[in-house]
Amino acid sequence: MIGVATLFGLSTLMTRNIDEVYVGSYEFARVVLLTIATFGILGTEQSILYFAGRLEAKNQTNELRLVYFKMLKIIWICSVTVLVVSLIIPESFLISVGIKENLLNVLKKCLLILPFYSTTILNTETIRAYNKVILSEWFRNIFKYIPIITGTVLIIFEVVKVGTLLDWYLYGFILLAVISFLVLLILMNKNSKEHISAITSKEIFKVSYPMAISSFYTYLLMTIDIFLLAQFFNLHYTAYYAIAMKIMSILSMVIVGVNINYAPKIAVNYENKDFELLNRNLKEAAKTIAFLNFVIGLILLLGGKFFLSFFGENYTEALPAYNILIVTQMIVSLFGMVPMYMNMTGKQQIFHKIMGFAVLVNIICNVVLIPKFNMVGAAISYAVTVLFWNILVTYFSFKTDKVYLTLWK
Repeated sequence: MIGVATLFGLSTLMTRNIDEVYVGSYEFARVVLLTIATFGILGTEQSILYFAGRLEAKNQTNELRLVYFKMLKIIWICSVTVLVVSLIIPESFLISVGIKENLLNVLKKCLLILPFYSTTILNTETIRAYNKVILSEWFRNIFKYIPIITGTVLIIFEVVKVGTLLDWYLYGFILLAVISFLVLLILMNKNSKEHISAITSKEIFKVSYPMAISSFYTYLLMTIDIFLLAQFFNLHYTAYYAIAMKIMSILSMVIVGVNINYAPKIAVNYENKDFELLNRNLKEAAKTIAFLNFVIGLILLLGGKFFLSFFGENYTEALPAYNILIVTQMIVSLFGMVPMYMNMTGKQQIFHKIMGFAVLVNIICNVVLIPKFNMVGAAISYAVTVLFWNILVTYFSFKTDKVYLTLWK
């Protein structure tokens, strides 16, 4: 709840005091960074939980430290490689394929900060892997917003220029990467023993990269509509729709929160072939997600106009799209631990193929619907896509493992 309050406190502070163009740039950068980070993080933020569960099942948790450092080396190599490749590509080429110059400047800043952002995300989930769930949640939902909250307040009081808003968000990850790394060193020193890890960098890469592809597709689904709204219309609509998505993300945060906390258990159950306990944990997770999301979802639906107007009167233009997004996420909550189950049970290859097909469906829907229906078109495209891949994964999981991911049997 503190994380939700922080997120929406920041959004309210920004939308009520800062021009929509700057808010739109920040929202655009946020979703773009999520997407390009998949090439830097390479799925390690999920695979660290997979390996933690696997090592726990074998009573080899001391190896987690070495696994982390191998992952850290991988993400820095990948992040720097992405940055170097981006510097080689001529700006004129990117502009020629349709990327606006102002959006290109935002993209360049995101690429520069990628190594530190990737490190922060990996560190946050590694802290969780060491069973420091609350501390991990503080990093994931609260600490990462402190730099931009600071910047927003300084802008409001005219201490710094409004054009620095994006910099406060991006460069804050340098500080977060350092602090989270120091926290991990303390945790590792408490659990340190001399040993040699049997898990190689090659194995880490083999497990992680399909997760990275799936994550990339997932973030693309969150980015394509934002990008096309900015391309077909302007950053004002990007800001309006992004706020609707952000309110909907309360429901997504419930799903992600439950998924992440059950992930190590699912990995242990599957590794031990304890399918009875596996089904029990999956059912428990599904009930928790469905109950919380239906209660919260009804509140968000009934108070939709009020919640949007809270960010500014113009933001109510997103109400029709907002309603579609909330209802969709309530339905999705009935599918339980769909993505996490695939990643925790060695089905990463299958999952990323399903997600790749879902992205293709999403692109077609967005290209057809956004020019005609603006934000509503984006919301419909999201609904069609997310329901499509959830249904497909649920069916596949039952056919292969006879497990019930949904609330019902």
